[in-house]
Amino acid sequence: MARVPGCETNLLAAKANGADLRLVYSPLDALDIARTNPGKEVVFFAVGFETTAPTTAMTVYRARQEGIKNFSLLVSHVLVPPAIEAILSSPANTVQGFLAAGHVCTVMGYEAYMPLAEKFDVPIVVTGFEPVDIVQGVYLCLRQLEEGRTNIRVPFALAETRLHKG
Repeated sequence: MARVPGCETNLLAAKANGADLRLVYSPLDALDIARTNPGKEVVFFAVGFETTAPTTAMTVYRARQEGIKNFSLLVSHVLVPPAIEAILSSPANTVQGFLAAGHVCTVMGYEAYMPLAEKFDVPIVVTGFEPVDIVQGVYLCLRQLEEGRTNIRVPFALAETRLHKG
Protein backbone atom coordinates (compact mmCIF):
# COMPACT_ATOMS: atom_id res chain seq x y z
CA MET A 1 0.00 0.00 0.00
CA ALA A 2 2.97 2.31 0.48
CA ARG A 3 3.50 2.49 -3.29
CA VAL A 4 -0.14 2.95 -4.32
CA PRO A 5 -0.47 6.37 -5.94
CA GLY A 6 -2.65 8.97 -4.26
CA CYS A 7 -3.88 12.29 -5.65
CA GLU A 8 -0.48 13.94 -5.27
CA THR A 9 1.99 11.31 -4.04
CA ASN A 10 2.22 7.96 -2.30
CA LEU A 11 3.01 6.95 1.27
CA LEU A 12 6.54 5.82 0.43
CA ALA A 13 7.34 9.24 -1.08
CA ALA A 14 5.83 10.89 2.00
CA LYS A 15 8.15 8.76 4.16
CA ALA A 16 11.13 9.83 2.00
CA ASN A 17 10.08 13.45 2.64
CA GLY A 18 10.16 12.95 6.41
CA ALA A 19 6.76 11.50 7.34
CA ASP A 20 6.85 8.96 10.15
CA LEU A 21 5.54 5.98 8.19
CA ARG A 22 6.18 2.56 9.67
CA LEU A 23 5.31 -0.69 7.98
CA VAL A 24 3.95 -3.07 10.60
CA TYR A 25 2.98 -6.73 10.61
CA SER A 26 -0.28 -6.34 12.49
CA PRO A 27 -2.53 -3.69 14.03
CA LEU A 28 -1.21 -4.76 17.44
CA ASP A 29 2.22 -3.51 16.35
CA ALA A 30 0.66 -0.13 15.58
CA LEU A 31 -1.04 -0.15 18.98
CA ASP A 32 2.35 -0.79 20.61
CA ILE A 33 3.74 2.25 18.78
CA ALA A 34 0.83 4.36 20.10
CA ARG A 35 1.35 2.98 23.61
CA THR A 36 5.06 3.88 23.63
CA ASN A 37 4.55 7.28 21.93
CA PRO A 38 1.66 8.89 23.81
CA GLY A 39 2.46 12.33 22.36
CA LYS A 40 1.97 11.19 18.76
CA GLU A 41 -1.23 10.31 16.92
CA VAL A 42 -0.80 6.84 15.42
CA VAL A 43 -3.05 5.91 12.51
CA PHE A 44 -3.20 2.30 11.38
CA PHE A 45 -4.15 1.88 7.72
CA ALA A 46 -6.31 -1.26 7.90
CA VAL A 47 -6.43 -2.95 4.51
CA GLY A 48 -7.57 -6.44 3.63
CA PHE A 49 -10.42 -8.88 3.21
CA GLU A 50 -12.66 -10.63 5.72
CA THR A 51 -9.70 -12.37 7.34
CA THR A 52 -8.01 -9.15 8.51
CA ALA A 53 -11.12 -7.43 9.89
CA PRO A 54 -11.29 -9.46 13.14
CA THR A 55 -7.75 -8.52 14.21
CA THR A 56 -8.46 -4.88 13.43
CA ALA A 57 -11.64 -5.02 15.54
CA MET A 58 -9.81 -6.77 18.38
CA THR A 59 -7.12 -4.08 18.33
CA VAL A 60 -9.72 -1.30 18.62
CA TYR A 61 -11.29 -3.17 21.52
CA ARG A 62 -7.91 -3.50 23.25
CA ALA A 63 -7.07 0.19 22.69
CA ARG A 64 -10.36 1.17 24.27
CA GLN A 65 -9.83 -1.20 27.22
CA GLU A 66 -6.41 0.31 27.84
CA GLY A 67 -7.64 3.88 27.38
CA ILE A 68 -5.21 4.62 24.55
CA LYS A 69 -6.43 7.88 23.03
CA ASN A 70 -3.73 8.46 20.38
CA PHE A 71 -4.63 5.47 18.20
CA SER A 72 -7.00 5.59 15.25
CA LEU A 73 -7.73 3.68 12.08
CA LEU A 74 -8.17 4.37 8.40
CA VAL A 75 -10.23 1.30 7.47
CA SER A 76 -10.28 -0.08 3.95
CA HIS A 77 -11.50 -3.62 4.51
CA VAL A 78 -13.33 -5.20 1.61
CA LEU A 79 -15.45 -8.30 1.06
CA VAL A 80 -14.70 -11.05 -1.47
CA PRO A 81 -18.28 -11.78 -2.69
CA PRO A 82 -18.95 -8.23 -3.95
CA ALA A 83 -15.59 -8.29 -5.75
CA ILE A 84 -16.58 -11.56 -7.43
CA GLU A 85 -19.97 -10.10 -8.34
CA ALA A 86 -18.28 -7.05 -9.91
CA ILE A 87 -16.08 -9.33 -12.03
CA LEU A 88 -18.99 -11.52 -13.10
CA SER A 89 -21.21 -8.51 -13.87
CA SER A 90 -18.72 -7.01 -16.28
CA PRO A 91 -19.74 -7.26 -19.94
CA ALA A 92 -16.11 -8.18 -20.70
CA ASN A 93 -16.07 -11.05 -18.18
CA THR A 94 -14.68 -14.38 -19.36
CA VAL A 95 -14.27 -15.98 -15.90
CA GLN A 96 -16.18 -19.27 -15.71
CA GLY A 97 -15.46 -20.38 -12.14
CA PHE A 98 -13.75 -19.42 -8.90
CA LEU A 99 -11.55 -20.87 -6.23
CA ALA A 100 -12.73 -19.41 -2.92
CA ALA A 101 -10.10 -18.97 -0.22
CA GLY A 102 -10.65 -21.44 2.61
CA HIS A 103 -9.42 -19.02 5.26
CA VAL A 104 -12.00 -16.42 4.15
CA CYS A 105 -14.76 -19.05 4.35
CA THR A 106 -13.53 -19.95 7.84
CA VAL A 107 -14.18 -16.37 8.94
CA MET A 108 -17.40 -15.59 7.03
CA GLY A 109 -18.75 -18.97 5.97
CA TYR A 110 -19.45 -20.04 2.41
CA GLU A 111 -23.11 -18.99 2.30
CA ALA A 112 -22.38 -15.61 0.68
CA TYR A 113 -21.07 -17.44 -2.39
CA MET A 114 -24.27 -19.43 -2.95
CA PRO A 115 -26.28 -16.59 -4.55
CA LEU A 116 -23.33 -15.83 -6.84
CA ALA A 117 -23.11 -19.44 -8.06
CA GLU A 118 -26.85 -19.40 -8.75
CA LYS A 119 -27.13 -15.92 -10.29
CA PHE A 120 -24.12 -16.25 -12.58
CA ASP A 121 -24.22 -20.04 -13.07
CA VAL A 122 -20.57 -20.52 -12.04
CA PRO A 123 -18.89 -23.20 -9.94
CA ILE A 124 -17.10 -22.02 -6.81
CA VAL A 125 -14.72 -24.39 -5.01
CA VAL A 126 -13.36 -23.60 -1.54
CA THR A 127 -9.63 -24.38 -1.37
CA GLY A 128 -6.57 -24.04 0.78
CA PHE A 129 -3.24 -22.56 -0.31
CA GLU A 130 -1.13 -25.68 -0.59
CA PRO A 131 -0.33 -26.69 -4.18
CA VAL A 132 -2.30 -29.93 -3.87
CA ASP A 133 -5.33 -27.98 -2.57
CA ILE A 134 -5.22 -25.58 -5.50
CA VAL A 135 -4.80 -28.37 -8.06
CA GLN A 136 -7.72 -30.24 -6.52
CA GLY A 137 -9.81 -27.05 -6.57
CA VAL A 138 -9.03 -26.44 -10.25
CA TYR A 139 -9.89 -30.07 -11.02
CA LEU A 140 -13.22 -29.87 -9.18
CA CYS A 141 -14.07 -26.57 -10.83
CA LEU A 142 -13.26 -27.91 -14.31
CA ARG A 143 -15.22 -31.09 -13.62
CA GLN A 144 -18.28 -29.03 -12.72
CA LEU A 145 -17.92 -26.97 -15.89
CA GLU A 146 -17.64 -30.11 -18.01
CA GLU A 147 -20.71 -31.62 -16.32
CA GLY A 148 -22.72 -28.39 -16.54
CA ARG A 149 -23.06 -28.05 -12.77
CA THR A 150 -22.63 -24.95 -10.59
CA ASN A 151 -22.09 -25.97 -7.00
CA ILE A 152 -20.31 -24.58 -4.03
CA ARG A 153 -17.88 -27.35 -3.08
CA VAL A 154 -15.47 -27.87 -0.24
CA PRO A 155 -13.02 -30.73 -0.83
CA PHE A 156 -11.84 -32.52 2.29
CA ALA A 157 -8.86 -34.78 1.63
CA LEU A 158 -10.26 -37.59 -0.54
CA ALA A 159 -13.92 -36.82 0.11
CA GLU A 160 -15.93 -34.09 -1.55
CA THR A 161 -18.87 -32.48 0.23
CA ARG A 162 -21.68 -30.77 -1.65
CA LEU A 163 -22.78 -27.56 -0.02
CA HIS A 164 -25.16 -26.43 -2.73
CA LYS A 165 -27.42 -28.54 -4.89
CA GLY A 166 -27.15 -28.39 -8.63
